[in-house]
Amino acid sequence: MGPNQNVTYGPKNEGNPSKPNNLFRYWHGLGLTAQFLIVATLIICGSMAILGEWLSSQIAANQLRSRAEAGALYVEGFLARHVEEGSSGLYVSAERQQELDDLLIGTELAERVEGFRIWRQDGSVIYSTDKSLMGKRLPSADIDKAFAGTVVSQLEVGHNDEGGVTHGDNHPMIEIYAPIYRPGSRDVIAVGELYEEAEGFIAERNRVQRRTWAIVGATTLAIMGLLFLIVRRASNIIESQRVKLKSQLTNAQALAEQNKKLRKAADHARMDATKSNETLLNRIGSDLHDGPVQLLSLLILRLGGGSPGAAKQSGLSENPPEELHPSRLASQVLTELRELSTGLVLPEIENMQLEAALRVAVERHEYATGSVVSASYDDLPENVAHALKICLYRVVQEGLNNTFRHASALDQQVIASADEKSITVVVSDAGPGLVRAERPSEGTRPLGLQGIRNRVEAFGGSVQIKQRRAKGTQLIVSVPLENNSA
Repeated sequence: MGPNQNVTYGPKNEGNPSKPNNLFRYWHGLGLTAQFLIVATLIICGSMAILGEWLSSQIAANQLRSRAEAGALYVEGFLARHVEEGSSGLYVSAERQQELDDLLIGTELAERVEGFRIWRQDGSVIYSTDKSLMGKRLPSADIDKAFAGTVVSQLEVGHNDEGGVTHGDNHPMIEIYAPIYRPGSRDVIAVGELYEEAEGFIAERNRVQRRTWAIVGATTLAIMGLLFLIVRRASNIIESQRVKLKSQLTNAQALAEQNKKLRKAADHARMDATKSNETLLNRIGSDLHDGPVQLLSLLILRLGGGSPGAAKQSGLSENPPEELHPSRLASQVLTELRELSTGLVLPEIENMQLEAALRVAVERHEYATGSVVSASYDDLPENVAHALKICLYRVVQEGLNNTFRHASALDQQVIASADEKSITVVVSDAGPGLVRAERPSEGTRPLGLQGIRNRVEAFGGSVQIKQRRAKGTQLIVSVPLENNSA
């Protein structure tokens, strides 16, 4: 090819490439039942077609074999006795030829049998109803098979001899080669050939094949009908099961939705109960502050300003010890009542963010105790449920009270942090810590810690009290954010 020659190539993609895609989409668009029926129909029809073809071929072969065996018996019964052996080999005498001609030419038998031949092993014809073939050598593989003792039969049109020579008119005939045995032995000395009219044979064969195909077709239709009924029945069962499962799924979803609503209602009830509890505590604190505290204040004023005669009339010593002086006792009671009421009454934290509320708890502790608290706040959410805010406020309050009482306020720390799932508050100190024997058991927890645990577990959280590695104690509280957000 020269450098200036142009080469034109045809299109690479011939036809319509979208057809396979359309068939693929159509196939996947069918239901499972339709796909199964189509595949089953193709398999059954293909299998029955192969079976029918095999049966037809077997029937035709068996019919032809039966005709060949009948022809072999005819040859053995009528032709074998006419063959004679001489010094020059096999031959059929003139008298025998005349007998055969009288039997096979121009008779009723000749209407069915088109012709006869007798062959030597070298392929030469020693007798034939067609006299033009006598003495000729027409070797054939079929003759060799017959000399080996095999009956050979075939269906053909006309007298088709070896070498392409055709005799007679063109209508179907059965050609049969049968061995002729030496009398009294199984030695094959010659081969007899006969051509038998095959129109009746073909008609009978076609009739049997049609019946065979009719039976195969009826069987196929019966199988397909039975398969269709089975598939339809199975489809109805599957559909009913699907409807039942769908109904059960709908009921399960409804129950799940109902449980979800009940859980939310329970959460709201829990938060409302916590809020009501805090409201009650606030009222108790206010009542203590406005009632007994005020009365004790008035009592202190009166006792402090009373006359000695009043003490004498009451039976008390005019000069009691300092620690038993009524004004001293009343002052102690007043102090304790003020501390109690201060602990019960919460500041206004409802509108505060969580971090601000925890700061208030730390600042109130520092103001009340005169101690110092190291506090840090990390990624606390801005909006949480008010009841949870109160709970965490009480956790910090109770934890710091314990550090002040039991650890002498040494290294008080509050660490509050949050992630996507939970809020964690850690209150720790550097006190003597808890020895194993002093750690609270399940049934003997201090009242304050038991209250904290009850509060936290109401929100699905957990409480842990651990010994610090160096020195001191840690109160670790973790509360999940799920269902506890504002």
